[in-house]
Amino acid sequence: MERVVRLSGGILRRGYALLFAFVFIFYVGSAAAPAVLMTRGHRTSAEVIYKCFRFLCHQYPWRSWFIGGEQAWYPLTAEEGTGVLSITEASGLDITEIDRQTFYGNERMGYKMAFCQRDLAIYGTMAVFSLLFFLSGNRLPRVPWQVWLVFGVLPMGADGLWQLFSQLLPVLPFRESTPVLRTVTGALFGFFTCWYLLPTLETMLREGDRNVGQ
Repeated sequence: MERVVRLSGGILRRGYALLFAFVFIFYVGSAAAPAVLMTRGHRTSAEVIYKCFRFLCHQYPWRSWFIGGEQAWYPLTAEEGTGVLSITEASGLDITEIDRQTFYGNERMGYKMAFCQRDLAIYGTMAVFSLLFFLSGNRLPRVPWQVWLVFGVLPMGADGLWQLFSQLLPVLPFRESTPVLRTVTGALFGFFTCWYLLPTLETMLREGDRNVGQ
């Protein structure tokens, strides 16, 4: 029994990054699941998942990816010259009639994921880096915190806060971010955050291994 415990502990010690990758992949898949279920007519099951994700994301439909419809996204305002319909044009509803949590989409529009475009980018790239870290044998060096701050935190903070404050403060011009910006800044944050945290965790674990061996 002791040998089994030691073996399982060794596998977990070496493969925790792979476990993280599976957790992030499962999380992203869970957010996509209700949209897929809705396209197949399983509305009750889909709504349960949507409600669970309400505690994890704002679920604004105009900031989410849609599955199974005419467009992959429906912005708050129409994008001139692109042929992309806004959320109000596609739904036929006024923006005041669209509840961010209970509006899921329809057969023509498709159905939104249970979290936003930025969250998909964050957790998707966290899964990617976790897998890369595992494949490296947990040996990728940690990125300096200054690089994490400049390339990971600041772009997403600037995009998100600029959007937030422009919509809260009347003195500022209204600004709504774009799917591209949300995806790029979210991806940078997720990738560089894992690049900083996983090597840090590995260093701590190695120090613990050395202390146990002394």
